[in-house]
Amino acid sequence: MTRLISRQIKENISLKDYTTFKIGGKAKYFIEVQDQNQLIETLRWAQNNHVPFFILGNGSNVLFSDQGFKGLVIKINIATFKKINATTVLVGAGLTVGEFLEQCVKNSWSGYEWLAGIPGTMGGVIFGNAGAFGQEIKNFVKKVITFDFKNFKIKNYSLPQCHFDYRESIFKKKKEIILAAELKVAKGDQEIIQKLIQDNWQYKISHHLFEYPSAGSVFKNILIERTIYKKYYDKKNNQVKILDEAIEVKGGKVSAGYFIEKTGLKGYQIGGAKVADFHANVIINVKNAQANDVLELISLIKRKVYQKFKIKLEEEVIIVK
Repeated sequence: MTRLISRQIKENISLKDYTTFKIGGKAKYFIEVQDQNQLIETLRWAQNNHVPFFILGNGSNVLFSDQGFKGLVIKINIATFKKINATTVLVGAGLTVGEFLEQCVKNSWSGYEWLAGIPGTMGGVIFGNAGAFGQEIKNFVKKVITFDFKNFKIKNYSLPQCHFDYRESIFKKKKEIILAAELKVAKGDQEIIQKLIQDNWQYKISHHLFEYPSAGSVFKNILIERTIYKKYYDKKNNQVKILDEAIEVKGGKVSAGYFIEKTGLKGYQIGGAKVADFHANVIINVKNAQANDVLELISLIKRKVYQKFKIKLEEEVIIVK
C-alpha cells in the first residue's frame, strides 16, 4: 500500500493554486487524500521517508511562503456525510462548507446559515472554531474524531474536551488530524433557511469580500477583557472608551479592523499586497503579491497598532514557512 501511495504523490506542485490568497511557492511533495486509509498510508510514507508534512483543507486561511514547503502537503478531501439520527450528522473533514450547506437546505436543517460565504472545509471550521454573524461552530459540535499521527490511533473528543475558545481549539496544539465530526441538527423551514443563506452570501458580496484573492480576516478580533481598556468597558451598553472614543463592543470583542483603520493603514500597499479599502482586517492580493509582501504588511500593522493602542494583534491566518 505504501508503494501505491508513493505513486500517487506528486512533486513540485504550485501551492498558490490551492489557496484563496493565490500566493505561495511549490510543495516538494503533494497529495490529495480521499479517505482515512489513504491518509494513514500517506502518513506512514512521510514517517518512513523522514519527510515533514502539512495538512491542508481548502486553503482559505493559509499563507504559504514564496519558497513553498520543503516537505509533503496533504490536502484532506475526506468528504463523507452520514445521518446518524434525527438530531445528529457525521461530516468528513474535507466536506466543504458549501457542500454541507447544500445538505442543510435539502434536509431543512436550520442554524448553520451563518456559515454561508466561508470558503473552507468543515475540518478547517472546527480546527479554528470559525464564526460569523454572532455564531461559532462550537455551539453545534457533539464529537470530533481525529487521527493521532504520533501513535497512529483514532481518537474521539467530546465537546468539553475540544477546549473551544475564540478562534481556538485543542486541535491547534495536538499532533492530530481532524477526520470527522458529529454535529447537532434541528429541523427548520426550508425556504427560510435558503433565504438566510442567500442573504448572508449577498452581504459578503456587497462588502466586496470576494473581489480579490485573500485569506479573509488576517487578525483575530480583540477581546476587550484581555486589554488595558477593560476598566473602560461598559457591558450594559456594549461600549468601551478607547482614546476618548466610545466604540461598540460585540460579543465582548472590538473588530481588529477598527484599530488598523485608526493607524491610517487602510488602503496601504506593499508590492502586490494591499490592506483592503473595504475592510482594514483583510489583506488582498491586488497584483501577483508575494508572501513577503503580505508578511511585511502584517509586521507593519502589528507594530503600528501596538504603538498607538498598546494592543498586540494576533494572526488568525496560518503562516507556513
